[in-house]
Amino acid sequence: MSNFGALTDHFGILEIEGMSDILELVDSSKVPRAESRADAMDENNDIADSDYYGNGAGEIFEVSCKYAVKAGTLDLSDIVIGEIEAAVVASGLEVTTANIAWPQITVSGLLGTETMIAPTGFTNQFTLPAISVVGMKQAQPLGFTVSAGRLTGSSLSVSLEVAEQADGLGEPVAHGISGGTGEVSAEFVRITDAPAMALADPLTTSKWNAAIVQPPGATEPQAGHHTASASINFTVTRDASA
Repeated sequence: MSNFGALTDHFGILEIEGMSDILELVDSSKVPRAESRADAMDENNDIADSDYYGNGAGEIFEVSCKYAVKAGTLDLSDIVIGEIEAAVVASGLEVTTANIAWPQITVSGLLGTETMIAPTGFTNQFTLPAISVVGMKQAQPLGFTVSAGRLTGSSLSVSLEVAEQADGLGEPVAHGISGGTGEVSAEFVRITDAPAMALADPLTTSKWNAAIVQPPGATEPQAGHHTASASINFTVTRDASA
């Protein structure tokens, strides 16, 4: 069965104490990063020569893992993103909940990067907001409350920017990470009153600089219940060193 099923936890999330009781790895991928191509054109503008660069040693991989929240309660602040350890970088995370499925957590990033140098007084890791995700088949509010309408789905995504310095041949010699941003989206159905929402802990604290950038609106289909969508933006700050 070595070539069947999701087996590799690239980010070591299931090794965090108690996490294997909450999460189940359901999908995993590891793909070598494609190289770029440079062409030399002759007098007829035909390709006379080509070279490839960007991952000549074949050491950089694009990886992702999807985990199902199968039981218990997950605190998102228990998951570290950024440079988890040397050569292991989690640059993106997405949480999705729906009224038809268990919550899913997808983490994406890179393996084989150069060791990152952190700014003075800081690390290359970013703590997520302490939002709870319950291991049950339910659409769940993620950093907001619902005062009218019914929630049918939600998602929370976080992304970091990975910077790369190349040498004269286009091969990477240094990496860095910065710029943490997050977004929450929500989908509603109108039962009686128009859907309404508000920011909730912990996104109400100044640390996250959160705002509802699109309040629930209205979509009124033919012979269908009215629906709405909304979104929240927030900032993810770099952790201070001990």
